[in-house]
Amino acid sequence: MQFAYTAKARDGEAATGVVTAESLPQAQKQLRQQGLFVLSVTAAAGGSGPAARRFSRRRGRVSRKELVAFTSQLAIMSKAGIDIAGAIHSLQRQTAGAALKATLDSVYQDVVGGKPFSAALGNHPGVFDQAYVASVAAGEASGRLPEVLARLAAIQRGELRLRSARRALLAYPIVLSVVAGAVVLGLMFFVLPQFAEVFAQFDMDLPWITQSLLALSQELRSRWWLWTGLAVAAVAGLMTFRSRPAGRRILDRFVLHAAWIRDVTRALMTGRAFRLLGIMIESGVPVVEGLRLTRSSIRNSLFRELFENLERDVLNGRGLSDALAAAPFVPSGAAEMIATAERTGTLGSVAQVIGEYYEEEGETRLRELTAMIEPLIIVGMGLVVACMVMSVMLPMFDFATLAQRGG
Repeated sequence: MQFAYTAKARDGEAATGVVTAESLPQAQKQLRQQGLFVLSVTAAAGGSGPAARRFSRRRGRVSRKELVAFTSQLAIMSKAGIDIAGAIHSLQRQTAGAALKATLDSVYQDVVGGKPFSAALGNHPGVFDQAYVASVAAGEASGRLPEVLARLAAIQRGELRLRSARRALLAYPIVLSVVAGAVVLGLMFFVLPQFAEVFAQFDMDLPWITQSLLALSQELRSRWWLWTGLAVAAVAGLMTFRSRPAGRRILDRFVLHAAWIRDVTRALMTGRAFRLLGIMIESGVPVVEGLRLTRSSIRNSLFRELFENLERDVLNGRGLSDALAAAPFVPSGAAEMIATAERTGTLGSVAQVIGEYYEEEGETRLRELTAMIEPLIIVGMGLVVACMVMSVMLPMFDFATLAQRGG
């Protein structure tokens, strides 16, 4: 396979070119052996290997749960002394998912054919990301593959647990909001029009709230196509805006600086980034490469820029703490602990501790935020329903009064 690279030489000069290697980790290793600081390495056009082409024709997707189970079991089996090829073959026979089964079969064939385990994994970037492959390659080089696999399994379990917790916490507010919206639409489209026909039979003045809701209901029912089209256009416009770099940056900035969610998002993103960085450094991945791989795994553009600055600082001989301290969305405690870790030479272990701490803090703050949002949604839903009831009942009271006077 051929990989296009951008690197920096020891004298500071930029270097670009193409290197031939069996996998991405091997290409990075070759460049480091040439005395280059790797900035980026990507597969050259048309440079996919035969294993990758075989898998690209297969359908399906490997779930996170399947990947966590595979990594955990492989870590246990390799720690027990089972060779990688045998462990993969055993796990391939036990796997129920068709996509993962096909992937492991391809990996097994490559390993039996003499390829390194990391190179075989690198042929399937849709399943095993660059950070995963680089950590495995570092574990192979250092002879600590079981330990590295155990660390990868731990971080995958943590991410899966955090994702499940976030979904569980957000499920109730989302469902409650959907139900509230459905109730309001049902009242506007079906209940109020029935009462409007009754009120129209009598010459009586209606309260302002009833008149307003009846007018709104009539507008929505008569020109539903217009409002539906506007809603669809708004959603499409938001998605298009989000897909543009400028729009993505605005949304990312909002997520990190909005007063009511910033404590949650900052803690969660900081925790995940530093935990991943710590795992790779402890596995033997060089700091510069670990920063680059961490950057590639982050979706928020502000955090990506931060890790790009960190990578540049390291290449220029500076530390990480200055850039972290200058970033307003990174907790100050994280920058101070990283500065201490750089002085003591414990960057990998401290980064893992920081990641675990802020992930737990972010989860706690998310739970607290959800507990605050739920009553607000209930109160808001109650107010809307109360307005609907008042718009119907007030004219009924007036009608009853007129009937008594007439009687």
